[in-house]
Amino acid sequence: MQRFLQRAWYDRPVRTQLLVAVGVINLIAALIAGAVSILNTRTATKVEIEASLDVAQRLVAATVRDLAAQGRLDELRDQLPVQLKHLRHVRIMFIDSMGHFTEVAPQDSQRLLFDEERAPEWYAELVRPRLVNRAVRVVTTDSMNPVVIVGEPADEIAEAWSDFSALVMIWLGLELLILVLLYIVLGRLLKPLANLSHGMANLESGDYATRLPLPKVRELAVITHSFNTLAGALDVAQEENSNLYRQLISVQESERREIANELHDEAGPCLFGITANASSLKRMQGPDEKSTHEISRRAGEILSIAERLKQLNRGLIKRLRPGPLGQVKLSDLLEELIASHQRSHPETDINANIGELAPSYGEQTDLTIYRCIQEGVTNAIRHGRAERIFIDLGEAQGKPNGSEPGAPLLRLSLRDNGEGMAPATPKGFGLTTMNERVRALEGTCEIVSSRSRGTRLLIEIPLKGEPEPKAKTSELVGGLS
Repeated sequence: MQRFLQRAWYDRPVRTQLLVAVGVINLIAALIAGAVSILNTRTATKVEIEASLDVAQRLVAATVRDLAAQGRLDELRDQLPVQLKHLRHVRIMFIDSMGHFTEVAPQDSQRLLFDEERAPEWYAELVRPRLVNRAVRVVTTDSMNPVVIVGEPADEIAEAWSDFSALVMIWLGLELLILVLLYIVLGRLLKPLANLSHGMANLESGDYATRLPLPKVRELAVITHSFNTLAGALDVAQEENSNLYRQLISVQESERREIANELHDEAGPCLFGITANASSLKRMQGPDEKSTHEISRRAGEILSIAERLKQLNRGLIKRLRPGPLGQVKLSDLLEELIASHQRSHPETDINANIGELAPSYGEQTDLTIYRCIQEGVTNAIRHGRAERIFIDLGEAQGKPNGSEPGAPLLRLSLRDNGEGMAPATPKGFGLTTMNERVRALEGTCEIVSSRSRGTRLLIEIPLKGEPEPKAKTSELVGGLS
């Protein structure tokens, strides 16, 4: 029941709820007015019929006395319709010697008119009065059969129905007009609230430059002004955070570069020296064969440890600084990165399609693409537990972040079939840093994730200036080694 109410009422727009509420209130008022009208019609009909019965009884009695005084009672059947032709709400009937009723008034033309104006049966049942013991009057004489006068409310009910139906049609027309006018008026009055809702959605999506026009309604103008103030404060805070993130990224890359250089310039020669000395030591001869064997064994262990340290050192250098940027083609760097991930995680199938790329788009753009692929693949494997990863990278034409239509851009799409992320999962430092890297290049970063379809990362970076000539197309399909 609660879910039905949620769908049927609470999920509806405010304007629809107000229109339904006004319509229901008007309908209740119309039902009450209709009930009062029916009650009044029943009372008025009862009074009319009783009055008509009294008048008819007096007229019939007077006619009978006049005709009896003139000795013309045999003309009563013909005289009554003439005398009572304008009398309403009654029927005049004779009782013959056999006890049969013969109706003499109203005339056929009047009866036909009543039949044409007859009200619906349900309405007639509602307004027909209850004339217990007073609906029939009888006029009797000694020399003739009695005359029966019966109350007939059909014509009065027909008149009441004519008025009632006219009022109902007028009410329906006015109700429709009121609802249409309310729909228009509420649309104008509630437009600031709709704008506020859209503005909040924009703020939620990260568009802090959103500003709303001030409405003329004072209360809504205060709310809108507060919204614009909040949006301005968030815009300033976002810009400050972006600057801080850019500085942090710059410092981070600088530190990585220095650490990579130190590992390369300091740790590399030290490991080379250890390897050289261990190799020399391995060739040395001891005073006896046993000592020579022991020296050779320990020197071999030192060489094995040094080799592992060399591999670890090279891996650290690659993670800290992806090769000589600007000197090696971007596509080669990305191929080596994807191949390294494939070697480290053979249980995950990485399918990459790298289109025609320039050798370099500048250090910042190259490093952003490299880090985004690195972070995206790492998250898909570590957090999403993906079994298949699809990477598409190439130049395209588009309109990211308000750039010119058809402007060249670099588009990266990374999809996986992993577990995805819950909607309320906060972004970690890696995803936030990725987004700030892309924003610093005036690009867009969109992450769509669901529990059943995995995660999709779409990055578009506008290309500015003339890139270097494109490298050959490189396509990697599954099982990179």
